[in-house]
Amino acid sequence: MNAGLLTRQLIDPNMYWFSIPSIGPILKGLTQGRKEVLSLLNRRKYKEMLLSSLEKTRLRLSPLDVRFHLRDLIGSGQIKTVQTATGLLARVSTD
Repeated sequence: MNAGLLTRQLIDPNMYWFSIPSIGPILKGLTQGRKEVLSLLNRRKYKEMLLSSLEKTRLRLSPLDVRFHLRDLIGSGQIKTVQTATGLLARVSTD
């Protein structure tokens, strides 16, 4: 509790919440980076872009690297990758 990793619930004094100090800016950067990458893809005509050129873009709103956000979005299923003759293609998932 002294390190700030456990906080006591107000409702029941025998229950605790797990917390990480100063996680707010990281979570804000994560959500803004997701929105920025999805917005970039949604502005395209077919909502797809080569992964190599997408990795070269710079994000304005997130301190995290664009590759981190791409892996996060692919892992969550919001972006799908398709192998083409020119390389991997990132496409917004319609599911």
